[in-house]
Amino acid sequence: MNFRQHSLAKKIYLHFLLIGSAVFTLIGVTLYLFSINFANLAVESSMYGMSEDIVQQLHFDEQQRLQYHPENVAEKWGYDALFNNLAFRVVEQNSGQVILNSISSEAGSQALAALDSALPKGYSHQAGIDRYRLEYDVQGTAVYVDLARNDLIGEFANEAVMPVLSQVSIVTMVAAFVVFMLVGFLSIRSIVRPVREVASQLEAITPEQLSFRLSSHGLPIEIQPIVNSLNQAMDRVETGFDEQKRFVANAAHELKTPLAVLNTRVQLADMDSATSEGVLADVGYMTRVVQQLLDLSRAQRQFGNERSPLSLLMLSKEVCMMLAPLAVSLDKELSLEPDESGELVQADKAAVHIMVKNLIENALRHSKDKASIIVRTSNNYIEVLDNGPGIDEENKDKLFERFWRKEQSVLTGSGLGLAIVKEIAHRHQAHLTVKCKNELGGATFKVLF
Repeated sequence: MNFRQHSLAKKIYLHFLLIGSAVFTLIGVTLYLFSINFANLAVESSMYGMSEDIVQQLHFDEQQRLQYHPENVAEKWGYDALFNNLAFRVVEQNSGQVILNSISSEAGSQALAALDSALPKGYSHQAGIDRYRLEYDVQGTAVYVDLARNDLIGEFANEAVMPVLSQVSIVTMVAAFVVFMLVGFLSIRSIVRPVREVASQLEAITPEQLSFRLSSHGLPIEIQPIVNSLNQAMDRVETGFDEQKRFVANAAHELKTPLAVLNTRVQLADMDSATSEGVLADVGYMTRVVQQLLDLSRAQRQFGNERSPLSLLMLSKEVCMMLAPLAVSLDKELSLEPDESGELVQADKAAVHIMVKNLIENALRHSKDKASIIVRTSNNYIEVLDNGPGIDEENKDKLFERFWRKEQSVLTGSGLGLAIVKEIAHRHQAHLTVKCKNELGGATFKVLF
């Protein structure tokens, strides 16, 4: 998937990247805040459980002295390090007097000494001491059970565990982000694939395939209106081309009769020979242009559709015999060098006849005086060559352009003959080549079927 300027895929992917960055940043911040709060919640829950364990072991004896039996509590808490850092006291709510202090380690006693009388209910943390106050009723006496714990163990746990947790979290977040972007890349690639398929269909359309229409099968509904609009535009283009071709064909056909009448009238008119020859030459030129316009129109519309086995040798003989008078009138030699192969090609005879005729006419009209034109044939190619003057390399690419002539001001040709040759060769999927200088010094045109 190529990201170019103004690329839809690039824009989608950038939006995907921005959204992903924002989402994962939010997740990271949330996890960080949650980890901090979770540690406090864990401590609070732990101290609440300890308070519950303590109050269950409190009772008043017969002298109304509060008694406490810590054995079971110690067994429940399970490890001395935590127990030795913990201390508690019991405060009577009404009088505010401490009626019981725990017997604990020095660390626990220091933590208990840090408790003030106005301790808030529930969990609190101050100066490295975790504190917890629980209201309770012991045999009808309302008391506060205050817990104090030195937070050294928590700090040790944070120092040991938090870096590892942070690293694991960062690696996990980065890996998840990479997976997220990879999935986004593959998703966007899948999204733009239909657009590329439509583009491939469009690139395959040639001027001869104006009837081709894009398929909307399987395309997303967002792309289908574009495809439908393109098909409608191609309908209009095809209609316009057909109308243009019909107009050219009709106009050329309508001009044939007036030109024939004009040619006859000039021949019968009483005018000097120089004027008559000039007018007849002009009429002949216009007649060739009209005929070649008709040939080009037919080549574009129908030639190549009705194919049958065809002998290139026999066809070349027919064309050479037809153009022999023209060669004599131009004082040029026209010869045929056949390969007596009996193989045939599948082709439209009328179209190939016009193609060969235009190739030979082109050689006759544009070769040097007293030139020799040779037509070579085989079972799958026709080759027309002459002995001079050849073709300039800079003009090679212009030869098959319509109405192009080397000398635009001189009406030596219509500029359509080779365009017709190219059109018919293309219709037959034949390979047309030009050699600007051959072994005789002239040009060679070859059509390989």
